[in-house]
Amino acid sequence: MKKEELLDHHDYFISWLNELNNVEEDKWYAPMEEGKWSIAANVSHIIKWDQYSLEHILLPSLQEGAVLPAFPEFEEFNRKAAAYAHNEITHKHLLKEGIETRKSTLAYIDSLTEEELDLSFEVGDHHYTLREFFEDFMGHDKHHQNQIEEALYKEKA
Repeated sequence: MKKEELLDHHDYFISWLNELNNVEEDKWYAPMEEGKWSIAANVSHIIKWDQYSLEHILLPSLQEGAVLPAFPEFEEFNRKAAAYAHNEITHKHLLKEGIETRKSTLAYIDSLTEEELDLSFEVGDHHYTLREFFEDFMGHDKHHQNQIEEALYKEKA
């Protein structure tokens, strides 16, 4: 995937997050399905992984061949992200935080050359190039975005 496609995805995702400001509060905090996360928790999950990636992987001046600590334990990390969305921040502020975080990621990608996207590194036992890392997170974005869109569409039907 080319740098321009990575930039387009992150730019689009910022617009999409902004659109979520229009979601009614009761839908924002309600489970998307029985026993599942709310839209708020889902969005917080994405944002918290974005923040983790920036703070612990990308911005500490990532170097070729870097071996970084493993990702945090997923279930606990995700539980904290959901609790954050429901107990510590408002709907609008969560989206603002997410948009600002994505803008930082967008600026990071924009600062890279096409060649720098092929920088190779490890996070725990996962090997990535920067390009692969961003592509993985784009797939993660699309997965959760589809879940949220489906929940919102179902509500309107």
